[in-house]
Amino acid sequence: MNVQTLKTNLLQKPALNAHPQGAFLLEIITGQTGISSAGFPYISDKSFRTFTENIPHLFMDGQRILDWFDALQREVEEQGDLSKETQTSVERAAKVIQTVVFTAGVTAPPDLWVLRQVLSTHKRLGILNHLLKGHAILPELYAKQRGLSCRQLETDLHLLHARGYLHKGDGDFWAPKAFEVSAVLNEVAPLPPEFHTNLVPRLADWLAQKDTTRETEYFLTRWLAVDVEHRPTGSWVASLCQLELGYRLLPLVLALRVLELTPLLKQGEPLDGLVPRLLPEMTLVFSRAGFVREGRITRLGARVFERGPGPFGIIGAYHPYLNHLEALLEQDEKIGAWVQRGQNVAASQDANRKTFQAANDALDAFCQRYGFTYTVFVEHAVGQGEAIRQRFERDGEARIRYFGADLEPKAIEAAVSQQKQGLLPNNLAFVCPADIGQPQRVIDHLRAQGLEGEPKVMMVGNGFHEIRNQTNEKMIEVFKAYQEAGFMLVFTEESALHDEALIHTAWNTYHAGFRYVHALSGQGLRPARGTGQLSDKWSWSRCATLGGYVVLEEYSYRTRSIYPFKRPHHKNPSISETFFCVPCELALELGVEMA
Repeated sequence: MNVQTLKTNLLQKPALNAHPQGAFLLEIITGQTGISSAGFPYISDKSFRTFTENIPHLFMDGQRILDWFDALQREVEEQGDLSKETQTSVERAAKVIQTVVFTAGVTAPPDLWVLRQVLSTHKRLGILNHLLKGHAILPELYAKQRGLSCRQLETDLHLLHARGYLHKGDGDFWAPKAFEVSAVLNEVAPLPPEFHTNLVPRLADWLAQKDTTRETEYFLTRWLAVDVEHRPTGSWVASLCQLELGYRLLPLVLALRVLELTPLLKQGEPLDGLVPRLLPEMTLVFSRAGFVREGRITRLGARVFERGPGPFGIIGAYHPYLNHLEALLEQDEKIGAWVQRGQNVAASQDANRKTFQAANDALDAFCQRYGFTYTVFVEHAVGQGEAIRQRFERDGEARIRYFGADLEPKAIEAAVSQQKQGLLPNNLAFVCPADIGQPQRVIDHLRAQGLEGEPKVMMVGNGFHEIRNQTNEKMIEVFKAYQEAGFMLVFTEESALHDEALIHTAWNTYHAGFRYVHALSGQGLRPARGTGQLSDKWSWSRCATLGGYVVLEEYSYRTRSIYPFKRPHHKNPSISETFFCVPCELALELGVEMA
């Protein structure tokens, strides 16, 4: 049986037609598929557009799609006489779409948490009402007329455009005419002032029974209440209900991670049996999100509890900026917003674990091939010391001196706690405060330890973009200083993506919120390679090369690309990339093969 015959047969099945977009889903799973050079299944760009433009797939909508695939599997098995080619193609398409649904469950809440607060502020300041009256906003002109920060306003409007709530022209922005989307802008309400706080510690204290007051119970009950029904927008763009759910899910999941409960939340487990002091409103939020059904954790919920804390924690650390967004827009110079990683340090470790494993694998392979040995291992932006933990497991501490550097004492405290538990080496020493954009701090510390001439490796997970107000020249100087000090450098960075790339990939990455919060704090994302549409920002690879490094492609690592289909005439950037950089002099000394 070929694909078209299968499609005709399946269109007659009531179990598949029960889904409102069942016909679209059948079109996708019987469409063109293939396997990428990296071994990942892919669908056609037409199939992906069909999915994002016609099939809502966040939260409960995503869980219903997963249920549909369960029914699909049963129906396909009953067909019996499928050709091997047809069966393989259907399995590929099913794998891709289910992965996209799982990914959206993880990537959407951070963006929605940010969006809900941005829309609240814009509603309070009258910006949304101006747009809803049919007026376009040219940021420079509008900001001047209203006494607002043009930079902040433009940053906000780009976020709203990248998440489908505004259209963009030649520098101006306007509200879409589509009723389902404009209704979100019309109906969203300002958040109460008392909600402008970090909810993670308060939720954690409640769940851990450290705070049992009626006042806290009343506050959390109010905060958790979602009083709007879900009305799908008809595409990937989030409804108002989904905005409200995402705004609450991020702090809830992070509170569970702080209490180390998320590893217990597996598919099929009863939520109330694993999480103490659950308020009914908490269970309702998880149920409406599709994470819990009939009291038990769903497949979607299990994936989010497993993978969500990493990106949730990275975005949630910027809560001071979101809490002061109105003041930032109004150019109030008295405010002092800053990133607070604090309780989110562990979540950041979750996010970096896989890329550090790839980085350490590459380091081992390089050392084995070229006979390179080192005696100093530094992790900058150390957090809980995940890169050091992995290296310590592999090599111990007999021949290596370990150092952890960070700007924030809270991060060092977390690493010290890990060291006391025996997870990090006893000879691990710390450098704090240490701004990664000021290399001399670490260089001078190692010199004082008599280690200036020792062969050194520095590993960094998403740390260089935290350099404030960076120019291309400043970034090159930073790399040059580390290179001249003899550091082999292995670092991971998220790829900067422009608005159109974010729109076209829908929820297949959380970069809209990631880009936004880093712009808030003056940090700078860069493209991995080339410039794309970000011509003012040179790529990480180019900056490292101009700083005196050889960037070895063979030992660098790329995560999955942002689109699950081939783009023959367009670039399909990876979500993040790990760059393996060897000082030119060392590369020549070792006889490193360079392209």
